[in-house]
Amino acid sequence: MATTPRALTYRGIPVWRHALIIRWVVQIVSALVAVTLVVWFFANIVGAIQERDIPAGFGFLSREYQTPIGEHFIPYESSDTFLYALLVAAINTVVVAILGVILATMLGVLIGVARLSGSWILSRLMLVYIEFFRNVPLLVQLLFWFFIVLTLPPVREGYVFFDRIYVNNAGISMPGPVGSSLASASAWLALAAVSVGLGVLVHRVLTWREDRTGRASYPLAAGITVAVACGAAAWLIVGSVVGEAPLVISSPEPYGRFGRIGGGFTIRAGLLILLIGLVIYTSAFVAEIVRAGIQSVGRGQTEASRALGLSGIDTLRHVTFPQALRVIIPPMISQYLNLTKNSSLGGAVGYTDLTNVAITMTQTAPAVSIFLLIMLAYLAMSLTWSLIGNLYNRHIRIVGG
Repeated sequence: MATTPRALTYRGIPVWRHALIIRWVVQIVSALVAVTLVVWFFANIVGAIQERDIPAGFGFLSREYQTPIGEHFIPYESSDTFLYALLVAAINTVVVAILGVILATMLGVLIGVARLSGSWILSRLMLVYIEFFRNVPLLVQLLFWFFIVLTLPPVREGYVFFDRIYVNNAGISMPGPVGSSLASASAWLALAAVSVGLGVLVHRVLTWREDRTGRASYPLAAGITVAVACGAAAWLIVGSVVGEAPLVISSPEPYGRFGRIGGGFTIRAGLLILLIGLVIYTSAFVAEIVRAGIQSVGRGQTEASRALGLSGIDTLRHVTFPQALRVIIPPMISQYLNLTKNSSLGGAVGYTDLTNVAITMTQTAPAVSIFLLIMLAYLAMSLTWSLIGNLYNRHIRIVGG
């Protein structure tokens, strides 16, 4: 019987029968096929663009946009460039995504825990909430809230509460902090961030001590106390050095013949509607994820903790929830991705998100180039959420291992 040449074997096994070699060959061939298809696809697109003389390129980014953007969290003028306008729109989308994720997580966790409540009425009410908002399309919900807000009175006839809060179909205006000067506000915000870091450090140290010694150290209360105390001390220091408070409270007031609201902090109707729709819709999915995660923890864990004298809240905080997070986090990250991408529906309710601004730009700039940039922007946001999830999974694997 002929023997296989040594050059055609790996660890004594013929290469065409070795599982590891076969897997590598399949992966390499698949990668080559995928790259070839992608190159062929984009080559066809470039060819079609050239044949039909479709405008393309990115030279427009340095031109003046010359179009107002209603909602912007950084200074913006119509004379700014296309590139800066895209940055403004991207920040609008990021703000909605972050606020939506925080609010949807908080609401979803509450609903998910309430779904497991021993109260039959509360549990069924949460079930109705979850099933209703999960199964109604998000665009329909956004339009529903849009028309609800439209029924509010106009600016001049809006509701006024405590002479400080104005509610109308343009949004909600309320007192808000305003920097006395850029230098003092920036200095205090930097010191406040350091104070929060110190609070987190104290929380971790006391948590470690509590786990090691078994003595109650109240890490959450201590961490918050340290952060607040250091922030207050930083406020006094900056105020004494600069000679004025870093932030002052600005109250909204009507002005002009049309009764427009100036000053304070205003949540415009588009942002409000989009946040309400995204938070309510996403929280229904988050609630189901939380419920499934809690139920994945063995019942014996709960019974053992209750036998040791832990209350229901302490059991949930120290026993059930930490173990459930391993199951909760991966699908939760998927919901964060969905919320970020769903924010592209903001144009339907008048919010100037990234997609809405991009659609407007196509009237004076190449549509193909603009939407290529938009796709890359959403890809970057999605990869950021995925990175956060992967870092957390690695963290709990190290801690748990």
